[in-house]
Amino acid sequence: MSLLTSWVTRVARHPIKVLCLVALVTAGAGITALTQFRLNSNLGQLIAQNASWRVDFDHFESTFPDLLRTSVVVLNSTSVADLERATQSVVRMLEAHREFRAVNAPGSERWFRDHALLYANLDDLESIADRLAEAQPWLTAVAADPGLRSVAELVGEGLDNDPPEGFGRVVGLLGQSAVAEAAGQSGRISWTDELFPLDAPRFQLVSVKADPMGSLDTDAKVVETLRAELEALNLPDSVNVRLTGEIPLQYEEIQAAVGGVTLAGWLCLVLLLAVLVIGVRSLKIVVATFTMLGTGIIWCMAYALLSVGEFNTLSLVFIVMFFGLGVDFALHFSLRYQEAFAQNTDDSLPIQERVTTALGASTLSVGRAISLCTLTTALGFFGFWPTEYKGLADLGVISAGGMVIAWFLTFTLLPALFAVMGPVATRSQDIPTGDRVVEWLISHRPWVLASVLLGGLAASWVATSARFDYSVLALKDESSESMSTLRVLQAEGLSTDYQLVALDTGQHADGQPYRAIDVAALNALDTVAEVQVPDDFVPQDQDEKLEVVEDLQLLLWSAVEPVEVAPPASTTQLRDALTQLLNRVTVAVNAKELPALQSELETLERGLSALLAGGDEQLLSWQGAVTSNLLDELAWLRRALVVDEVTFGDLPPSARQRLVAQDGASLTVIKPAHDISEVSALSEFIASVRSVAPQATGRPVVEWGVGGIVLSSFQQALLFAVVSITLVILLVMRSFRNTGLIILPLMLTAIGALAFGVLADQQVNMASILVWPLIFGLGVDNGIHVVDRYLGEGDVEHLMHSSTPRAVVLSTLTTFGAFAALSLSPHAGTASIGMLLAVSIGLLLVFTIFLLPVLLAKAGRQGMG
Repeated sequence: MSLLTSWVTRVARHPIKVLCLVALVTAGAGITALTQFRLNSNLGQLIAQNASWRVDFDHFESTFPDLLRTSVVVLNSTSVADLERATQSVVRMLEAHREFRAVNAPGSERWFRDHALLYANLDDLESIADRLAEAQPWLTAVAADPGLRSVAELVGEGLDNDPPEGFGRVVGLLGQSAVAEAAGQSGRISWTDELFPLDAPRFQLVSVKADPMGSLDTDAKVVETLRAELEALNLPDSVNVRLTGEIPLQYEEIQAAVGGVTLAGWLCLVLLLAVLVIGVRSLKIVVATFTMLGTGIIWCMAYALLSVGEFNTLSLVFIVMFFGLGVDFALHFSLRYQEAFAQNTDDSLPIQERVTTALGASTLSVGRAISLCTLTTALGFFGFWPTEYKGLADLGVISAGGMVIAWFLTFTLLPALFAVMGPVATRSQDIPTGDRVVEWLISHRPWVLASVLLGGLAASWVATSARFDYSVLALKDESSESMSTLRVLQAEGLSTDYQLVALDTGQHADGQPYRAIDVAALNALDTVAEVQVPDDFVPQDQDEKLEVVEDLQLLLWSAVEPVEVAPPASTTQLRDALTQLLNRVTVAVNAKELPALQSELETLERGLSALLAGGDEQLLSWQGAVTSNLLDELAWLRRALVVDEVTFGDLPPSARQRLVAQDGASLTVIKPAHDISEVSALSEFIASVRSVAPQATGRPVVEWGVGGIVLSSFQQALLFAVVSITLVILLVMRSFRNTGLIILPLMLTAIGALAFGVLADQQVNMASILVWPLIFGLGVDNGIHVVDRYLGEGDVEHLMHSSTPRAVVLSTLTTFGAFAALSLSPHAGTASIGMLLAVSIGLLLVFTIFLLPVLLAKAGRQGMG
């Protein structure tokens, strides 16, 4: 440590120069961080993938590129008419927007609307036929006289004679419409909803891709542009519009990750300030620590962007982790400096010389421990680098470099700051009552050790139930718009990215044929709800349905092809017809001719009176409100009742192209029978489908494959961390006993964290699996400091009265606060890391401060004196 001590002494003698140089480097690093910052949340780009499952997915993507990397506009409504109008508005907007392409709204094309009767199942078709038969008089009347005059005459005839079926409903609609129109509101009647009522909301999905050559080059721009354009459409209130799909899901995950880290950072600063003020009670140490942390964060961000080029949702966590790591180094150095200055009572020396001497003594005392912590923690992080998981490898490179930065600033920036600020206030160094607690534990050593052994065995048994959830959905904020919408679509059984697909017939670009798919075998699987092949998009049972359509042709022919169409009524004729209707309605109301319709007739009378008292323009407006949609439905009927049998070749080109590629490869879609939000169900679904169709792919298969790589990477990183850290400690300590004492709390903590996750129903996910290598990388510091100080002091009593336990407690509390704050993140992956690390840090504190001294006392055969 002589070189390090000499360096610190030289820094203390030239503090102004050192601070100026650090300031210049910090300014440059800040500019780099601001101008080069980039965040990547795409797992496909963060993992090296060359397995067969990736090859299958790449073939699928190259064959049907418009089905991936999409945003999905989800519309739903209980009004068929409003949903259709809203869908058309969204499609027209997207098709007209130069930044979007590959717009697709399955089933919304006019061709499907005209063949809707063939696509309805037989029971629904029979119900539709009954409703159309009931509406036949109204349809025929409006077809022969396309205006409000025919409706008024038919209502009048219904009052004079036996009313037709549905008469009461029509009178009620006309009354509500007239009252609304007279009040200056829209009186539009949706006859579509009357003819085709819905028992539950209907969904329409519109998928779209951003033009890769356009300006919407980021997920954020795509989502923000979509939201702005949808807001500008001013869609009907009855239509609910939301976004989901791969792009919005990734965008909102980044938003949650950044927001969570930002929130955690501010909370961490507040908690850090509170711990330092209460625990240290030295303004100079607090200022120096915060200055070092701020400088370190800026340096780390610049280093990260220069070394790996970007952050990802895992490596971003290191920004919060640096608070805990940096505080650990700063507190151990600062409190030891405070202790050394208090011990140097030679008043004959100048203050500056006493400060320099105390800084040198501090370095000599804790320099080895902090340097060893830097090496072991950096090794723990660097074990991530060789793995196939680039996201994890980036974290390893960033974190290992960050440890070196923290070490350098501890022995450069802090001494310079203390040299400028001068001596710090002295105070008692030990932990209040800590020595008495440890003394009691030592006196009950057999019971303590037995309790730890039983607790460790129980935690190990619970930990055997831990499971790994490889789904990236486990990382996302369930309350976000894209995620909650995806869950709704899954519950409704609608197509999402989380189903499997397979290619059948045709051949790959290399000339190799696609493997044939056994559809019958897939349908026989318990895990499969439905298998869709291109032919399934051709209407089924067409012979029976065409018979029903032919019957409807005969019944509604007078409406479809009226013998004679009257010329439009003049304004005077319309007013006369409505006046006659009002007179007849007034008679019916006064005489209470139809008691069951008394309320509806009174509403109609009130509306007609108000409209007839107004101008002709209002009457014409009401005529349009009542008849426009009915005329639209008549036009639709003229097309829908003259359809012929449909074959696959009759489908619109846009639909065929999304089912069969140019090389002849056809798309087979396999939907799950069970809720696959649970990873066990998802794994069973994937395994069973791929046992029949090995080429089955899709996002679930990619996540399954990636999950295997991630798990293997973490096992590799954990093994490297444990082995390398153990070897380094063994080489430095030159004692198997002391090495074992440092490693034991880490082992107990790792088991305890795994057991806690099981008990808290927190499955290990793609982010929280990071915790276990970090336990060894972060947690080893405390054990090193305690054992190293114990070896220097010679017994537990002097250890407990030194600055080391207090530094361990304070640095651990700040680290705990950092990760506890991180657990509040809306990003589920980040929150799970925060929660498990907070628990782990808490366990490490207990084991290091209370259990480790008991073991040291037993190993050294020395008690509390």
